[in-house]
Order: sequence, then structure tokens, then C-alpha cells
Amino acid sequence: MKGHAEIGGAGIAGLSCAIMLARRGWTVRVHERSPEIREIGAGIQLKNNAIEVLEEIGIFDRLAPLGIQLERGRIRDPQGRIKQERILTGKSRVHVFLRQSVIEVLCDAALEAGVEILTSSMAVAADPAGELVLENGRRMRADVVVAADGAQSKLRASLDIGGSYRWLPTVVNRYLVPSREVTPELVSTEHWSGRCRIGIMPCGDNMSFLFHVSPEWDRAATRLPIDVEYWSRAYPRLGREIELFSQGKAIRHNFVIVRCPHWHKGRVAIIGDAAHGLPPTLGQGAGLTFMNAYALAIALDRNPSVQEALRAWESSVRFMSDKTQRWALRYDFLSRQWPETLGFVRNAIIWAFRLPALNRRMRIADHGLKFSEMQSLNRDLKMLV
Repeated sequence: MKGHAEIGGAGIAGLSCAIMLARRGWTVRVHERSPEIREIGAGIQLKNNAIEVLEEIGIFDRLAPLGIQLERGRIRDPQGRIKQERILTGKSRVHVFLRQSVIEVLCDAALEAGVEILTSSMAVAADPAGELVLENGRRMRADVVVAADGAQSKLRASLDIGGSYRWLPTVVNRYLVPSREVTPELVSTEHWSGRCRIGIMPCGDNMSFLFHVSPEWDRAATRLPIDVEYWSRAYPRLGREIELFSQGKAIRHNFVIVRCPHWHKGRVAIIGDAAHGLPPTLGQGAGLTFMNAYALAIALDRNPSVQEALRAWESSVRFMSDKTQRWALRYDFLSRQWPETLGFVRNAIIWAFRLPALNRRMRIADHGLKFSEMQSLNRDLKMLV
């Protein structure tokens, strides 16, 4: 099946979906509310499932030189002792990029595929009959409409399917540092102390991606500029890292959770954070988006009608996003709300993350498209790989 697609949102979800449809012969128009294509954020981890999709569509070779491939992932306690270590190869591979680098590569690939991208064009509603409604009142007719306008999606809300968006009481402050001084190794490290975490990893050419996470109610921990004395007490071994926090400019967000009972209605598909927004604790926001966009393009290619394709798509791949979302919430609870008096139990749980059976369940999405195919609930989509 081929036709015309109107897509609301030119982030990772909208651009990746546009590329995959255009390469299958669809005409595609993407609407972006901002005057330019840009990504608000710092660094981004792309895990195996995201990389598989980008390799499949021939984009990863141009993106890979712009980032860093990690060798290990670690969790350390305040004294610097390693509580967990993972080798990041095979199905566990991870690359780290500047978010803007990812968006620019996707944008270039979309334009090369013939996608029309309109900036300063805000989509405000989606009609299940197959129309994207713009802020200026224009109604853009399409065979399929894709809602890819983020966690606070106006398009999802317009469909009246009972979806919801909620901030979680966890605050993350992210920083980009133009130096590898504190990240000389190809290692991602999370430092845990009480209910706070510090994350450090290399990112791009001579860059480091740093973040600190804390409960929203902890005013000292969430204060900006960072409370050096507070964080130094919690992490006495990270003096230089905390100094860099105090000198840098933070990009601040709350974790969010999106509940979306249905990923489609009529001729409208919902993808990306608009469908499955989740805490970044497992680094799978982008990975799930790439997988689901790829599956959507395949479903539209293999089914005789848009409605059948959207039903088959959701029933085949949604289980992986739902499970990953639940595990991401558990991880957030473990770090933010776990009783301090039971810290020894939490340490045991962190250690248990390395056990193969638990690790496979928690990181189900890392296995990528082949795992999705094995678990598919619709035999017609076994052509995913």
C-alpha cells in the first residue's frame, strides 16, 4: 500500500517515520511548530534496538562518527565501589550522541527521501477520518495521519481516546561539557547516594554528557545553580564533577509518564513520546520510537487498508513498549522513593540487575527487532526482519 502521509512533529518520531514511509513510495509532509528543526536537550543514548533500525535503513554509518561507542556501563556507590558492571557489546551495545546531531542526520535523510518539511506550521488536532488540522484552520487530507508531537501531544488529546500525560516527582538536570576530563574511559557511570544519582558519560567529539537526578521535594538537591556543599557531602569523591555542574548551564526537566490506551484511531497513528512517554532510566525513549516507526511502515506496506495496518501494528509491537515503560517506572521508584533504612535491600536489587534472567526482562527492548518478531501477536508482521 502507498499513499500520502501528514505528520505532526519533526522530532525523532516524526522524522524517522517520514523517512521510512517515503522510502516505501509514500508522499510525506511533516509539520514542525518551531521556525527551525532543532532538538532541545543534551546527550542521548542509542541502544541496540535503535541502532538496528538505523542500520536497516542505511543511516547509522553517517551518524556513528558523530558519537561515542561505550564499552561498559557501571553503577557505583558513594565510596566509588562498583555495585554493577555491564559489558556493552552485541545486543547490549550503546552509542552516545549530541541530540542535535541525531536530529540533523534524520532531517537530512528525510529531505533526501523526498519528504516535505514545513516549519512554523503547528498541528493542533487530528481527525480519525484522515485529516491533520493546523493552527491556521487548514485541514490537510491524508491516507494516514501520524501524531508525533511529544508527550504533551495536542493531537493525541484531540482524538478523545483517554490518553494522559503526567509529570513525575523526579527532576533531572542535564549538562554538556566541552571536555573529556571526567570521562577518559568509554564508560557510562551512574553514582548512587541516597535518593540522588549522578550520571557521567562521553558524548561526541571531545564532549561529556553529565546529569544529576533527585526527588522534586528535595529542595537542596534540585536547587540551581547546584548546591555544591549538599552534593559534595553526598558524593565526596566527585569534587571535579560537581564543580563542572556548578559552572555549567543545566537543561532541566521532570520525568514524565504517558498513558495512551490506544495507539491508533481511524486513520491516525500515535508514535514516540505521544504514545509511550517514559522516564529515561533505561535510555529507551528513542529506541522504542525507532522500532515502532519501522514497524508502522512495514505494517502499512503489508496490509490492504490503513485501518487493518494500524490494528496489526499496535497488536504486534506494543507489548515491548508497555513492558519497558513499567520497568522504567520501577527503576525510578528504586532511586527516588526507596526507604533509606532499607538501603541494604536496594543494594541487593542493584546487584541482581546483572542476573541474566532479570536483565533480559528489564531490558527487553534492547534485543530489538528479532525479539519483537518472535513475540509478534500477528503472524502477518513476521517480515519485520
